[in-house]
Amino acid sequence: MPLRKNAQPDWDHVRVFLAVARSGRVAVAARRLGVQHTTISRQLATLETELGAQLFYRTASGYLLTAAGESILATAESMEQAAVAIGARISATLGKLSGRVRVWMPPEFASDWLAPELPKFRTRYPGLELLVLVGTRTLDLSRAETELAVQGPRPVQTGLVTLRIGRSAMRLYASRAFVGRKTLRITDAESAQKIPLLVYTPQFQVLQKATWFQAALSGPNVVMQSNSTHLLLSAAQASVGVAVLPQFVARRYDDLVAVSDVISDNDMWLVTHPEFRRDPKVRAVADFLKEIAKTGMI
Repeated sequence: MPLRKNAQPDWDHVRVFLAVARSGRVAVAARRLGVQHTTISRQLATLETELGAQLFYRTASGYLLTAAGESILATAESMEQAAVAIGARISATLGKLSGRVRVWMPPEFASDWLAPELPKFRTRYPGLELLVLVGTRTLDLSRAETELAVQGPRPVQTGLVTLRIGRSAMRLYASRAFVGRKTLRITDAESAQKIPLLVYTPQFQVLQKATWFQAALSGPNVVMQSNSTHLLLSAAQASVGVAVLPQFVARRYDDLVAVSDVISDNDMWLVTHPEFRRDPKVRAVADFLKEIAKTGMI
């Protein structure tokens, strides 16, 4: 490819270059950066086009640096160090942020996903106050009912800024006392119909949408329906039956065991209004939520 003079590559593309150079594999680099492997391949190809040089040999054993790639490695690492320094300076500035930011999310996300991370948030932003609003009705950002929302599915309302931050997987869980010493595995409608089920109400069918599981919901073995994840959780812990629960919630309780594969896997979205995202304190909270979503869902 033709060499381009005075090329000014995008830092995101350089970051991808470093991740691939260090790991030798696109899949590993994608996991480390928290993006899709197709994003890695696309940005790497874009960087090579920007520079007018092939940076890697694509081999069966992985990605190997070409002479051109080797020649820019040290400079790319210097860019990385500069970016870290910039981040540190910004972090020091953000530590001085003050004020209140409203965040809406489902109750289980507030208690089992956000709450455990709040000590980290308080250390980073001691001057910020979070007003965490929960419920089953999503608040209207266009009417300024909240600055940020964590929700699924993606809102259909136009004019909002949305970002997919993770996925929430649902499984069937039972208490260890309920399972006892037997092997309990629910894999189809027939096996589900033999077990007392604790499930979501019809308005939340997206949380239990596996076709085979839907077929099991019409029988007398459904002993309770609820719109409350925590009620389903408590009933499962009391050995009332087997409950549909988010994986990120159930895995925090040692007295529960998964008895099925994933029955629903849904995108979770961070949503705000264009007017709010320019506010430094809203951006700080949004960035924090994106950060904890990388390890706190699925």
